[in-house]
Amino acid sequence: SYFYLRGSGKSKSKSFPKSSLAKPGLVVVHGVGPGSVVVNPSPYVLKLQTFLRMANIDYVFDRSNPMGRKGKMPWIELDGKDYCDSTFIIEHLTKAFNVSIDNNLSEEQKAISRVIQKTLEENTIWATIIYNRLIQEPDWFIKMMKLPWFVGVIFKLFFIPPVKKNLYGHGIGRNSVEEIQHIARGDMKALSALLKDKSFFLGDQPSTIDACVFAFTVNIIYGLRPGSWPNEMMKNECPNLVAFTNRMKERYWPDWDEIIAKK
Repeated sequence: SYFYLRGSGKSKSKSFPKSSLAKPGLVVVHGVGPGSVVVNPSPYVLKLQTFLRMANIDYVFDRSNPMGRKGKMPWIELDGKDYCDSTFIIEHLTKAFNVSIDNNLSEEQKAISRVIQKTLEENTIWATIIYNRLIQEPDWFIKMMKLPWFVGVIFKLFFIPPVKKNLYGHGIGRNSVEEIQHIARGDMKALSALLKDKSFFLGDQPSTIDACVFAFTVNIIYGLRPGSWPNEMMKNECPNLVAFTNRMKERYWPDWDEIIAKK
């Protein structure tokens, strides 16, 4: 369960609070830690982390108990309560900390954000990150996460088969490699067309949807093997998404290299 991008099964944790880092008013984020090339291999965790930085909300990261009561990551602790699912967490924090980064969005812009988010989180991730990282190139992923050899063996024996079953259940796993790549390309080209030549997806200033998109695109550009087909497709066919990703990375993750160097 350590590497599942969204978590699986039920949390085995019985006690709460679960972190020794918890303090009044401090957000404790739970999830998997960094890899050797990306600060978080889970787009859902990285989306939340980036949002917290955008909103200037202080937080600490606790890797000791990555799965919450829903069996998913990320989850957070705040003032003695736990909150699960990145989308629900962001909604709660926006209210709790009076976050204003989306205040000027129109109803149409909010609708566009919703469609982008759900496309990435419910479709694109399966055709790009999950399929490439866990089905096509699990050895590279294991190396990137610097897993001990025996953990890598366990990972391939007991974790990848359920992922294949989930891919089939989702429907995308019933397609050929070429068809999956076609789906991925369609999603990314649509995202590129929506961005056009703007700095951010909804204009000159970043909003919450930019944290979401960034978490996915940075995992394709930096979190997959260089030269892998999603990586090459993004670089060759969606240069504006690459520029957007680097813009977000420089703006909100100036300590990126420092974090991954500690892995």
